[in-house]
Amino acid sequence: MKKIMVGALAVTVVLGGAGLINHGYAQEKTEKVNTSVQSKQLISIEEAKAKALEKVAGEIESIELDDNVYEVDVNKDNKEYDIDIHAYTGEIVKFKQDNRDNDDDDDDIRADLSNQAIITVEEAVKIAKGEIKGEVIETNLDEDDGRYEYEIELRTNKGDVDITIDAVTGKVLEIDN
Repeated sequence: MKKIMVGALAVTVVLGGAGLINHGYAQEKTEKVNTSVQSKQLISIEEAKAKALEKVAGEIESIELDDNVYEVDVNKDNKEYDIDIHAYTGEIVKFKQDNRDNDDDDDDIRADLSNQAIITVEEAVKIAKGEIKGEVIETNLDEDDGRYEYEIELRTNKGDVDITIDAVTGKVLEIDN
């Protein structure tokens, strides 16, 4: 009976040790994968814009970072292009062309804007960064109460900040933490 107990105990120890070694190996491998993902840097918003403009040489209407993907809207020849760019690799993961003739609101905004001198999106970003230090993750040009405004979202080390800027005067209208 002692021999059976000693044998069973030896088998348990050997199998348990092998399981712990295997668990340690799997954990080490998982840690290496997680470390390599964490060590990768997001491409900058400027790099994402450049990638989108390589695909379609037009005017960037908006850019937004959402779930590791930069969603870039580009306008060219009365058409809108939706380009999704992987935020870590810079690869284009989605490309879609929309005919803007069906988008009456945008056509109205463009017609109204042709009669007004507005600041560029780059000027609006410069103003926003002058107020809050951070990385731009989204820009939009919208019409609100008969006034054109840039809505710019910045990622800071204290969280995301939304800044609204008058598109004609460049005046900061609102900062929302």
